[in-house]
Amino acid sequence: MQSVAAAARLGFFDALGEGPRTPEDVAARALADVGATARLLRGLASLGLLERQADGHYGLTEAGQRLRTGVPGTFRDAFVAEADPLHWQSWEHLADAVRTGKPRPIEVFGVPAFEWYAKNPDHGEQFGRAMQNFSRFAVGALLEAYDFSDARTIMDVGGGNGSLVLAILENYPGLKGKVADLPYIQDAANAAIRTAGAADRCVFEATDFFRSVPGGADLHVLKSILHDWTDEECVGILTSCRKALEPGGRLVIVELLVPSEIRPDLVMLMDLNMLVMTGGRERTEEEFGRLLSRAGFRLSRVIPTKSPFFLLEARPA
Repeated sequence: MQSVAAAARLGFFDALGEGPRTPEDVAARALADVGATARLLRGLASLGLLERQADGHYGLTEAGQRLRTGVPGTFRDAFVAEADPLHWQSWEHLADAVRTGKPRPIEVFGVPAFEWYAKNPDHGEQFGRAMQNFSRFAVGALLEAYDFSDARTIMDVGGGNGSLVLAILENYPGLKGKVADLPYIQDAANAAIRTAGAADRCVFEATDFFRSVPGGADLHVLKSILHDWTDEECVGILTSCRKALEPGGRLVIVELLVPSEIRPDLVMLMDLNMLVMTGGRERTEEEFGRLLSRAGFRLSRVIPTKSPFFLLEARPA
C-alpha cells in the first residue's frame, strides 16, 4: 500500500502515462533520488503495475494506468488515502482492535476517524477524492442496474463531494439532487457541483445524519455509509432517513455484501478495515434486513451489479 501510495504522491504514474521512461527520467520529474527511484520502480513492476522493457525503460501496465490522476476509473486517490496517517497508524494497532472490538483512531489520535478528517481538512479532502474513486468505480454498474427515472429529488446521504449524485443527475436530466454531509466537505462539494454545471439542480446541505437528515427528497441513497457504523448507529441513521423521506419515497443502499461462503473477496478485508477505523462492519443481506426493519423500513429487493457492490432497495414499512 505504501509503495503504491508513495509512487502516486511522487507523480510516478502520471510521468509514465506520457510513455515509457528511464528511472533517471522519472527521478528528475519527481525531484527524487535516482537509485531509490529505480528500486521503487522495480518493486512496482513486481506487483504488476509497471513493466520493465529490454532497454531499461519502465512503462505502465493496464492496472498501472488506473493509478494516474484524473483518468477514467482511477484508484490513485484511494491508495493515497488508505496510506494516510489516520489509516496507517490505526492499522498498526490491529491486534488491539481484535482484542477489544473497538476502532483505533480514538486511542491513537484522541478523536474518531471522521472528526480527525474534519480537523485535518487536507487529508479530509483527499479522503473525499478517494470516496470519489470508489463512487466512479460503482456508478456505471449502479446506473446500469437501477432505474432512477421515476424519482423527483435524490439525496445522497453522507455524499461527500457529491460525485455519486452528480453522476446520476448527468444521466437523468429531469432529476434534482441534494448532498447531505458534514460541514468540512462543503467547499469541495460545492466546487464539484459548480464544475459539473449542476448548481441549478443540486445543493449541498450540511447535516449530522445521526441527528437529522434534510427533507425534500423522495429518494435517499446511502453508498458505503452504513458499513462505517455499529448496528445501533445504523438504526439511528436509517431512522433519520425514515423521518425525512417524502411520502411514497424509497431508500437505496449501495454496499458490499458478505457472502455465505468464505472466498477471496474485497468485502472480507474491508470488514477488517471497518473494525480498525470506525467500529463498523460489512454485513450480510439478512443483517441489512434486520437493521431496516428496526428503523421502519422493509427490504424490498436486492440487486447485484457488475461490480463488487449490491443495491438494497427499501421502502417504509
